[in-house]
Amino acid sequence: MEQIIHERARILRVVTHWTDAERLALVQDLLRLVQTPPPLVNHESTLSRARGLLAGDAPPLADADADRWLDEHRQERFGA
Repeated sequence: MEQIIHERARILRVVTHWTDAERLALVQDLLRLVQTPPPLVNHESTLSRARGLLAGDAPPLADADADRWLDEHRQERFGA
């Protein structure tokens, strides 16, 4: 750790004699070194996500049950 402190002090002594533009270029280079990479994009498809939102804990309705439910809904809504 002490060596790092001495190196940093030496670097500061050196860059003191640089122009503002040279120091700014060094800062930009240093910032590029420490930039974190962008987060990975999740390429899961929209359809897959939508299915996940619609999924429930109960098993899906059988065709006959779905038909009966639709008929009941239509009767409530439209009468007949």
